[in-house]
Amino acid sequence: MLTLHAPTRRAGFTLVELIITMVLVSFVAGAIVKLLLRQQRFYNSTTDLIQTRQQIRQAAAMLPSDFRGISSIGGDIYAMSDSSLEFRSAFGSSIVCVNSAGQLSTVPRVLAKGSAMTNWNALPSVGDSLLVYNDSTSIASTDDAWTRHQITAVTAVTGNVATGCPTSSGLTQGIDLTASNPSYRLTLSPAASSKIIVGSGIRFFRRVHYSVYQAADGRWYLGYFDCKTGRVPVCNALQPLAGPFQPYAVNGTSGVQFAYYDSTGAVTANRSLVARISLVVRGQGTAQLDLTGDGATTFRDSLRIEVGLRNRK
Repeated sequence: MLTLHAPTRRAGFTLVELIITMVLVSFVAGAIVKLLLRQQRFYNSTTDLIQTRQQIRQAAAMLPSDFRGISSIGGDIYAMSDSSLEFRSAFGSSIVCVNSAGQLSTVPRVLAKGSAMTNWNALPSVGDSLLVYNDSTSIASTDDAWTRHQITAVTAVTGNVATGCPTSSGLTQGIDLTASNPSYRLTLSPAASSKIIVGSGIRFFRRVHYSVYQAADGRWYLGYFDCKTGRVPVCNALQPLAGPFQPYAVNGTSGVQFAYYDSTGAVTANRSLVARISLVVRGQGTAQLDLTGDGATTFRDSLRIEVGLRNRK
């Protein structure tokens, strides 16, 4: 006898259920993608904001330290404008250890007793200039002066020898005089006066230039180069230090803007009267900024610094 069984339904989804599920999944996926895109825009905008402010701080940190040592009355400023400044910048100092026939020898940088008599950002080289203190012969200060010389040769001297920095000078010990820690004998033009004595101070200088300029990518940067007599070329090519900043403009909105004031606070164009330099740095983002999702804008920020020149007498 045949027994009839009712057909059983297989477990699964109907077409309607699948369509509803796909629609719901697409809504959820769309919301997730939208959230991810918004987070990506926020991340990119925040990164651009941080980088812009970092470039402003970088420019503001470098320039004041160079500006403070300027002696305007001493002729350190070669040229100045609202977009550039060219001047004699100090990059090191030392002490005279030996004055031999107009050649000066420096004290080694590292001394066993821990004294710091020599320090520089870069080794002095041919074409650099220096000022050395000449105490002259009188006990009074009336004949004392800083005399300027150009370096025509630099020779590293090691060992306890008369042309370097011997122990007989009283400034070094035998263990100070090594191949990795030499004294430097400087040949100068004009030759150093015989009245310059052991222990006199030396300050090393190099001509430098800062300006805001437009690079090949169309953006504006703070640029730098230095100059040394006898080098070919005398001045290096302009290199970017920080940026990008806002474009140069004559209406006072330049990315890097200089202003110069005398001791009374009045604006001056006389290089020898400059007592204070005002520096304004205006940063500009490289991309459109969108932190809220309400629309993209270009981020801008600025920083103003006033630098008083120390060497005014």
